[in-house]
Amino acid sequence: MTLIRKNKNLVAAFALFTVLTFVLIHKLSVPQDIIEVTIVEGDTLSQLAERYAGEVPTDRWIREVATLNNLTDSAIIAGEDLKLPSYFESEVDDTRLVLAEEGE
Repeated sequence: MTLIRKNKNLVAAFALFTVLTFVLIHKLSVPQDIIEVTIVEGDTLSQLAERYAGEVPTDRWIREVATLNNLTDSAIIAGEDLKLPSYFESEVDDTRLVLAEEGE
């Protein structure tokens, strides 16, 4: 206890660092938006991840897409609409992009 009293500034700095770390991790791990795109011929989930996943690992992003769209494998079909988590702060410049309606 004496050690904590002598180093209370250090303990406070450590606590602040810990809280800020958790806030940053949460901000990076929660999608900014759920967007909806129409798949075009030649699209793959890996290519879509390059466009929309931000810093999120590709395999994790693909699992999230599979969960959002009830996919059983990574096959996607041209013409189908997919909901995608987007981890970018600003809107992605993509003419095929349509914000998903809330509740869909």
